[in-house]
Amino acid sequence: MTGHEALNPIHPAVLPHLDPVFIQLYNEHVANTPNKPIDLSILRSKYSVLYSYGTGPAPEPARIYDTTVPGHQGDPIAVRVYEPASPGPWPVHIDFHGGGWGLGDLDTEAHICKHLCVKANVCVIDVDYRLVPEHAFPIGIQDSFAALQHIHATGAGKFNIDASRISLGGVSAGGNIALICAHLARDASIPLKLVAVGTPVIDDIARYATAGESPFASMQEMEHAPTLNWARLKWFDTLKWGSLAAEGTEERERQIREVKWYANALQAPSFEGLAKTVIYTAGCDPLRDEGEAYARKLVEGGNEVVQMRFRGVPHPFMHMDKDLWQAKEFIDMTAQHIKNTLHG
Repeated sequence: MTGHEALNPIHPAVLPHLDPVFIQLYNEHVANTPNKPIDLSILRSKYSVLYSYGTGPAPEPARIYDTTVPGHQGDPIAVRVYEPASPGPWPVHIDFHGGGWGLGDLDTEAHICKHLCVKANVCVIDVDYRLVPEHAFPIGIQDSFAALQHIHATGAGKFNIDASRISLGGVSAGGNIALICAHLARDASIPLKLVAVGTPVIDDIARYATAGESPFASMQEMEHAPTLNWARLKWFDTLKWGSLAAEGTEERERQIREVKWYANALQAPSFEGLAKTVIYTAGCDPLRDEGEAYARKLVEGGNEVVQMRFRGVPHPFMHMDKDLWQAKEFIDMTAQHIKNTLHG
């Protein structure tokens, strides 16, 4: 019997911090995959099944269908609607998928949306916001907030929902979108009951040339973490900022004005009067400490906050609920928070 060393072994600096169940899962499905240059089109085609080796079965809602809503400047964007078996009108949870602004679609968090729909007994609407670099950042935030505005204004008739009972959620970049949309909703007098996110992107790492320059210890401690490391974060960041027009042009200046404080959510102008917020972080995620710093800003602003760190797992752990107890608990606890808050 012949063998070889893993082509993508877990870095020894991170290995002691990881749950043995994840280590086994990674070694069986990822460690022997050859390294290849990143091709955006190929990565997009595979992104929504990237962690399917660890994804468990999900309960089926009564009905699932796709439709469109107006995005930024009225351009139509796709949404997927998950309806529970109970009679409407239902409370609604709006999901924004992850993918670093340039990846992801309506299949990315489909299994999570199914769980939340059935377990929380709510309508779930998953938003397929437009991606960089084809569209300039912050298109994901702009599309998502436009979708929220439309759902709030017309959802009672269009989606058979109770627009007074809305929650937002998402993972990674989608978590960032949900948190920023909570600020925008407050300023637009759109009532939200809850925001529940996992492993959110918060800081603007374009400011740092190396992981060591980040003020967050998790960037250094987890620089070489599996599934999401410093190098991959910089790749996503280059993709995001590369979506803007060339330096020195009037178009870029206009685009930068649209970015506002969105590039670093810690710089939001006010943290007062926001909806109850649940933030889950992962112990072996470079983004861990910035997510927890954002939770502290919410507390300082006088908001109700639940913050929990799932130890031993990396950034996208919630997609591996077949094997990881942390992922099962993330889904069940998120569903419970939505159910308790939206159903009172």
